[in-house]
Amino acid sequence: MTAPATTRSTVEEFTAAVGPEAATPELLTQVGWEDPAKRASTTIVLDHGYTTMDSSDPDVIVMPLADALLTYPWVQDLMWSLISPDEDEILRRAFESTRTPLGTFTWVKDNAKVEMPRQSFTVMTVPQERQFVHDITVIGKNAEVDSVSGAAVAPGLTRGSHVSVGETFIGDGAKLRSVDVDRWGPEMSVHTYDRTTVGEGATISSVSVAVSALKEARSTSVTELGKDSRCTSHSIVFAPEGTGREMEDVTVLTGPGAQAEMVARMVSDGGRISNASTLTSTAPDVKGFLECDGLLLRDGGGINSVPSLDARIARAQLSHEASVGMIDDEKLDYLKSLGMDEDSARDLIVQGFLNLEDSRIPASVRDRVTELVSAARGAEKM
Repeated sequence: MTAPATTRSTVEEFTAAVGPEAATPELLTQVGWEDPAKRASTTIVLDHGYTTMDSSDPDVIVMPLADALLTYPWVQDLMWSLISPDEDEILRRAFESTRTPLGTFTWVKDNAKVEMPRQSFTVMTVPQERQFVHDITVIGKNAEVDSVSGAAVAPGLTRGSHVSVGETFIGDGAKLRSVDVDRWGPEMSVHTYDRTTVGEGATISSVSVAVSALKEARSTSVTELGKDSRCTSHSIVFAPEGTGREMEDVTVLTGPGAQAEMVARMVSDGGRISNASTLTSTAPDVKGFLECDGLLLRDGGGINSVPSLDARIARAQLSHEASVGMIDDEKLDYLKSLGMDEDSARDLIVQGFLNLEDSRIPASVRDRVTELVSAARGAEKM
């Protein structure tokens, strides 16, 4: 078969859109990157190596996971302690495919009050590549820190496979606020596994933004909350046509007095979303609230939302709300009466539903989500 003819400019444009040179600040800004001078630490995993691994705060240690296993022998006891590589076939194959672990070790020391956020990103730039990343994060006792993390691919990368494991250990009395954003390719397969333990009296607050098109995404998350700990988690999910997202989230209230609020806002514009969220109580005097809201913009996609409450001991207060609906015609008519065209009005309603004004979401990320919502609307008309 003869390769299709192409011009030199087309080749140059494609070459510039893939490969390590494509990992530019402009690309990373879409998933929350900021000038490292404004961050306590910056780590960037690029394909099968690293481009950045720096910390300007002595209380924040960052290094490749392979180095941490040698530098701090106690890290060996943490690795694979919250999840087994035999949990499923995809994870097992990824584990067996590599000898030297690729990933980041982050340690915020006890009692640290980190003034600037830390940031960590994973980037893929090689088409058809397979990437397996394992991160371990330790937030020490009474430490306070904000975190921004994300995943991105080169603009010209459409196909590839990514598997990631994250094991996070939150110490007693610690406070962690985090934002996580992804930007994948439209034909990619992505599997993520997050496991977190939260110590006594600790507080964690997270926002995750998953809005890019991709072929298949499956995420599993398990969070265990200790005595008097607090957890607030908000997920923003958008699925354009051709996208399939499957999410399983389990929050276990293991200590007396633990509290959790889990909120998922999902929009399907032709893609399919499956969301199974579970609140489990194994201790008394705990409180948990689970909210799953879906917005179905058109036929052809779908949202399957299954909230679940699993109370295993008395004196547990667990509740949930779930809904899937369409755009409110009254809201649409009102915006149109103000002079907005229908497409702009629909986009505005979607953006409001996703709660993009959350102050924790970087402005660059909000702009990117707005672009993706508009792009999906444009693609629908093609």
